[in-house]
Amino acid sequence: MNSQRTIEKEVTISGISLHLGSESHLNFRPAPPDSGVVFVRKDLSGSPSVKANISNSTGGFIRRTSLGEQEVVIHTIEHVMAALAGLGIDNIIVESNAPEPPAVDGSSLPFVKLLKDAGIIEQNTPKTELYLTETISICDRDKELIFIPDTKCKITYILKFSDPVPVTQLVSVDLDEDSFINNIAPARTFCFRYEVDALIAKGLGKGGSKDNVVVIDNTGKPDHEPRFPDEMARHKILDLIGDLYLLGSIPKGHIIAIKSGHELNSKLIQKIAESDQNRRRLANIPTMKPLEVNDIKKILPHRYPFLMLDRVIEWEEDQKAVGIKNVTINEEFFQGHFPQQPIMPGMLQIEALAQLAGVLIFRNVKDSGSLGFFRSVENVKFRKPVVPGDQMRLEIQVLKKRGNIAKFSGQAFVNGEITTEAEFTIAF
Repeated sequence: MNSQRTIEKEVTISGISLHLGSESHLNFRPAPPDSGVVFVRKDLSGSPSVKANISNSTGGFIRRTSLGEQEVVIHTIEHVMAALAGLGIDNIIVESNAPEPPAVDGSSLPFVKLLKDAGIIEQNTPKTELYLTETISICDRDKELIFIPDTKCKITYILKFSDPVPVTQLVSVDLDEDSFINNIAPARTFCFRYEVDALIAKGLGKGGSKDNVVVIDNTGKPDHEPRFPDEMARHKILDLIGDLYLLGSIPKGHIIAIKSGHELNSKLIQKIAESDQNRRRLANIPTMKPLEVNDIKKILPHRYPFLMLDRVIEWEEDQKAVGIKNVTINEEFFQGHFPQQPIMPGMLQIEALAQLAGVLIFRNVKDSGSLGFFRSVENVKFRKPVVPGDQMRLEIQVLKKRGNIAKFSGQAFVNGEITTEAEFTIAF
């Protein structure tokens, strides 16, 4: 089993962002299984978050890849995403104080080094791997992307420029962690001298400098010593990997790219996502219908004011479940906890996790009178207050189950940040 991965400890990186020219700080934090990559805008009120997936792509793709959900936007994420993909990191929280990550040296290598220093750990949950059975082709004039199904990941990139001087580069790489770190991650952002004014006119490249961009003059000479003879083509592969990781996994296959960039990349991943959805429908893989509050009341005996669960959105029989608790000022406990500064009691957050565990265990039990009682609560950590207006994402996982006793691990999140975590044992 290929297990999901996260990092072991928090790490931070800072610098000037490439296009907006802002002082940017990224803080990378571990995340539980099945969380995915979540960007959190710490500079905005309430620290809103946006998940890195194709549905949140803004679709602009003008010299960069951006995410947006409602008013939350994060730009130029491709180098960070490429580093996460290359290292096989599935679950991570990326906190930012700006709408764009630091450019650092224009490659993914500084992010790779930082994440490796943080320590990469495996989680006891299998990776979601993406296999397709059909060839996919996307064309736009002289640009083309072709996906050919295979059992491994391979990318071939053909770069061709005729202006201001003829340039042709070809790179082909079998994608694994070592080849990414050594052959792709160090490749830096580049542009031609004649493009600089046009980029500035579009409000881009404000933070560009010799520290983070390789500029090529009209004779084809770069202003930096190349890290590779074909560094430009390698950087295009880096960008493609970062864009592909919006699928949550790099698809197994051989991708042949001819002069492609972010815009064409986005069209390919959209088509891959649609193809994967069709494959799932054809294979009769069920789409999970959430359990609403009336469904939950048929399973649990709890009622107002002690039903702490509004919806169950995911579950895997006897394994794990994900639920939602919407916290409003009308909660009865806020009358006394505390009138001047309402905070949800930590033990009620644990109660909500336990109720989610009850739904998982009792969902298929015909006897609706079944009850669960706490036997123990261990390793409790309260990390952040939960206040009116918050939506809690509750996640539980079965650690051990024997007879009528089960042990769970549980975590509660608000905006991608852990508020409470605990291990608890329940007798049913």
